Amino acid sequence: MALTIPKILLILLSIAGFWTLWAFPYQNGLLKILSQQSEPGAVIPGPTAAPMKQTYTGIGPVDKQLTVLVSFFYTAIDGNRADVSLSFLYLGGQVLAAWVLITIESLRKGNQGKFILTATTLFGVGVAIVGYACAAPLWFALHLWLSPTVKDPKDYQLIVDVPVKLAIAPISILLGFGLPSLLMCLPAPTTVSFGTKQTWTGIQQGWAIWIGLAQFALTVVALSLDQRASILTEADKRAKTIKYLRRAYAFAIMCSAGSHLAAWSLSLLAYAFPVLFSSTYLPQLQPTRIFVPEVPFGSHKVSTLADGALPFLQWDIVVGVTATLLWGLTLRVAAKHEQTSPFQILAVAAKLGIVAIALGPCAAAAVALWIRDELVFKKQRTS
Repeated sequence: MALTIPKILLILLSIAGFWTLWAFPYQNGLLKILSQQSEPGAVIPGPTAAPMKQTYTGIGPVDKQLTVLVSFFYTAIDGNRADVSLSFLYLGGQVLAAWVLITIESLRKGNQGKFILTATTLFGVGVAIVGYACAAPLWFALHLWLSPTVKDPKDYQLIVDVPVKLAIAPISILLGFGLPSLLMCLPAPTTVSFGTKQTWTGIQQGWAIWIGLAQFALTVVALSLDQRASILTEADKRAKTIKYLRRAYAFAIMCSAGSHLAAWSLSLLAYAFPVLFSSTYLPQLQPTRIFVPEVPFGSHKVSTLADGALPFLQWDIVVGVTATLLWGLTLRVAAKHEQTSPFQILAVAAKLGIVAIALGPCAAAAVALWIRDELVFKKQRTS
């Protein structure tokens, strides 16, 4: 596969992300509704008239941005809109899986010294602000342009100099992303107050920072407990990298599969056995309602934040996971040393498509990278 084609496609996907996550919400009125959440007397989205928290850090611009983000995500976690909540669950699992893959790439020896590819905390902040569908395709395109691990990679480029960082990465991601996400989903006011729920939702928006801090702290602890972990031989680095890569890829696949299977199972269950669901949630859980986004053009206006949040989340999923899967396919094909025919590319794409249907698109991307790594390490071992 000529790398020029996927690079262009990824840039186009980023443009599509900006349109569907910013231009379209401006047209349909979502951004206007979100801006009103920072006005005096605003209440949380939904039927409950609890006050909207508008102060988090004491820094005006930061608090205003957090108020907008909290308002948006609150409607996905308060339980009043099943379609929004299920779309949010699906997106969260896919982003979690993709973040494992992005973290792996940032740790590889071949990518060291390339700030854009290794500054994952800064990139994650950008994702939180502008959306995964906007930022991720750009990062993937830059990775294809800048990384020496893309075309005909060698095993010494794919290893991690300090493999323990790779072993720690899934734990850091769980602590920095997973834990705050669980805490912000605690029900209010039965378990936590409305104010506490909003506070945790605001804290969750800094997930990239918490992942970075957890990774740094756990690495320091691990190296202090085993100082030899930073002075391994090349053979040991290679062996440990392979071992920890397999665990990281398995973790990414589980994250993707968890949200993918949960969303599809609930939706198909509502379609096949409607008697099991209340009349309120049954229409919201239909497969077409969850997985088919509104066309991002036209003069349609939304009247509530939830009505605007649903297509926003759906397009974030469609554009973001498409970019992730395209990136994974490109890396898988580009790693082959011999000339690859269009038929072989289609065969690989078909196999990954089956994995995507069964376990989720980001699981398929993880499988693509996992196979790529195994092929490279095996070839270098036998050559």
